[in-house]
Parts: sequence; structure tokens; C-alpha cells
Amino acid sequence: MVDVTFLLLLYFMLTTTFRQAEGQIPGDLPKFIPPHAGRPIVIRLHAVGAGRAGVLYEICGVRDPIRSPQELYAKLTARRRQLGSNEAPVIIIGRSDVRWQYVVEAFNQAVRAGFAKVGIDPGIPGVPG
Repeated sequence: MVDVTFLLLLYFMLTTTFRQAEGQIPGDLPKFIPPHAGRPIVIRLHAVGAGRAGVLYEICGVRDPIRSPQELYAKLTARRRQLGSNEAPVIIIGRSDVRWQYVVEAFNQAVRAGFAKVGIDPGIPGVPG
């Protein structure tokens, strides 16, 4: 019985091929920006349409819902110019029924508008919006 065990051990040791570990792509998720870091610009995403296939963007303080990424970019650019700085934190809040592609699109438009501090959060208690 011991001979069989050693033969199996020897077989597996000799037939094993060692491969290099798969490469990893470095990447970090956006950091959470606490509400006390300045008055944040909160973008809320609301799912609309059949099967929740669409989205409405809502910026706190703006009454009209925003229907397209281009319109969101224009509103964010205007807000950045109004503030005179790109240091205001932008917090994107998408509920669980909003598709991830829309959250990423809102993030991209905030970065494109020139904001330096952009974060994604599923919901922050106490943040106005």
C-alpha cells in the first residue's frame, strides 16, 4: 500500500506542469467622498422605461430631470463654472434597479466636466438631494 502511494505521488509530481500565474490589471474603484468634505453635488439616477432600460439623471438643486448624458455633461460643466473650482465633490447615487452602465456614464460625464473628486455610492443617509 505504501508503494502504491509513493508511485502515485511520484506520478503526480512528474506530470504536473507549473504555469505562471495569470496577469492582473491594476485598477481601483472610486473612493467614497464623505459629506463633510464640502457641499457635494449629488447626482441621483432613477430607472425609467420598460424593463428599467432607461434612466433619468437628477442633480440636487436642479428641478428639471436630465434625460441624456450630453445634457448631464452640460449641466455639470455649467455648475463647475458657477462654482469657479473643480474641487466640489460629486457623488453619484444609483439605486439597485438602475443599470450599472448608467452609473458609469454619469461618472464619465462628471470626470469629463472637469471635477476632480467623483465618487459612487448606493445611498448616503443625510445627504441632501
